[in-house]
Amino acid sequence: MTTPAIDPEIQATLDATDDPFLHDPDLIFATTARFPALRTVVDVPHDDRVAVQDHYTPSGLRLRVYRTANADSQPLILMLHSGGFVHSRPETEEARALRYATDVGAVVVSVDYRHAPEHPYPAAVEDAYAGLLWAVEHAAELGADPQRLAVAGCSAGGALAAATALRARDIAGPTIRFQLLIYAGLDDRLNTPSARDFTDIPVLTRFALERIWEYYAPDGAPDGYAAPARAADLTGLPPALVMVAEVDPMRDENIAYAARLSEAGVNTELVQVPGAVHGFDLMFAHTTIGERGLATQVRALREALHS
Repeated sequence: MTTPAIDPEIQATLDATDDPFLHDPDLIFATTARFPALRTVVDVPHDDRVAVQDHYTPSGLRLRVYRTANADSQPLILMLHSGGFVHSRPETEEARALRYATDVGAVVVSVDYRHAPEHPYPAAVEDAYAGLLWAVEHAAELGADPQRLAVAGCSAGGALAAATALRARDIAGPTIRFQLLIYAGLDDRLNTPSARDFTDIPVLTRFALERIWEYYAPDGAPDGYAAPARAADLTGLPPALVMVAEVDPMRDENIAYAARLSEAGVNTELVQVPGAVHGFDLMFAHTTIGERGLATQVRALREALHS
């Protein structure tokens, strides 16, 4: 398979930086030594329109909540951050959470789930679902409407969002109205054409993906909660927007998941962003396609939660 051309604005940014995370992710994931530094939060953005407050469950799980001053019976978004299951925190995607709070008009609850390899599967899935239950239970005091509930996440967070939707369906948990899956890590088998052929590209490589799954599910993904593509039945899940980056090893597993959702009768929108690399709306949010990706997410969430 021929690797598609990277968007010119993203390529210009790559050419202007020597950040090893962007150019050589193999160095990041080859050893756990760099993970503590990647879990450190720096330069957290701020928006005067949004109050940000940390809450804790009795078990010590941290939930970072974003509310606008006029939050009153607003929709509720459970957000799961990216980081290959091994690094990052809610603050890493603070800009996205702030954008959802202001432009969607929603209360956002971001889960500071436990990291692999210290806490492999199912720790992060358990934390994600605990965050869902906490958000619904405390919706009234947050000014949120639990009947208008969405789960959202990108990359590893997309996998956790999909797993949360599956688990809520399977055990008759809270009713989720919408799931937003952004270049999600759905399939540990890595046997799609893009996973096989996009081996040496910026931000995310085949080697990095293999290490990520080894850290997260060292004995292999046992079920669809670990790797949602392994779920046998996708019926009864909430409507979805599946957003994929064209130049991303995980592209095809997301396309396949969107197709399976649609075949199962789930109202599904699939958006492929031409020239986009993994993390295009996070690390390259200043580009035209980065902004367009965020605007598409906001539009889909508004349509799902405010209709």
